[in-house]
Amino acid sequence: MTSSQYYQYIEGLARSHKMVRHSDTDKHFFRGELEEFYMDLRNKVKFPAMIAESWEITFQEENKKRETSFIIAAAYKESKNWGNIYAAIDLCERIGDEFLRRIIADVDEGKFCGDVELMSAIPMVDEQHLYAGVRYTIQMSCPFRPDPDKDEWTDL
Repeated sequence: MTSSQYYQYIEGLARSHKMVRHSDTDKHFFRGELEEFYMDLRNKVKFPAMIAESWEITFQEENKKRETSFIIAAAYKESKNWGNIYAAIDLCERIGDEFLRRIIADVDEGKFCGDVELMSAIPMVDEQHLYAGVRYTIQMSCPFRPDPDKDEWTDL
């Protein structure tokens, strides 16, 4: 799976999840980095939102492993209102866990290339902009052939 295929897949999940409901006119999906969570996302997405981060690839034997994170974020009202903050985090966990369930089901059904290993989920709060989230980190692995593709080289 290439990074483009991964992001298209994740955006597709954001489009089909009933609470996120990303669309071309109602933006609930955003590709960004962790630092951008602590900037003003309100100008980029609507809540609840899914923010897909970039990735890191490692190679182990004949496997290519891509580690990536995504954040589910929700807005809340009233600064320092921990009841609202915890409710937003709970909503994000509910949505994020469902994304994980869907990814696992799609792997099992062969709709998603490779194996998925669940790594971690960490709650996050942006008190300045009044939203909270949960950052999920997963690792996906797929086979990596070590032999060069002869069709790609003129000298092989």
